[in-house]
Amino acid sequence: MPRPERTESKTMFKIIEGLPPDVLAIEASGKVTHEDYRNTLIPKAEAMMAKGPVRMLYVIGTAFTSFELEALWDDSAFGLRHWHDFSRIAVVTDHAWMSAMVNMFKPFFHGEVRPFRLAELSAAKDWITGAPERA
Repeated sequence: MPRPERTESKTMFKIIEGLPPDVLAIEASGKVTHEDYRNTLIPKAEAMMAKGPVRMLYVIGTAFTSFELEALWDDSAFGLRHWHDFSRIAVVTDHAWMSAMVNMFKPFFHGEVRPFRLAELSAAKDWITGAPERA
């Protein structure tokens, strides 16, 4: 049986507009792949990091289905390589396992990290654009 032709894949990352220039705001949908990280998220983040610390709003919404294993590796490797380049990270999701991962890795990040539920997206945007919290 002939294999179907491979078509150019569409990125599963959508840039969220309307936030300050130092905020990398991305929404993941569908199945996130290695190519999504390599071609979209990493180049955008590194271009922003060249100008200074970045705040990140990462929305994993209802249209998200999964990560490829290689995409999870990309996420981990990128996070470790740039842990000091993020001043604040908000992860917005209703996936319990994702919130648990955020809380587990929170102590290893230089900046503030906070999980939010999808219903709290507005609060997450306010938090990511606000002043740093004092201890």
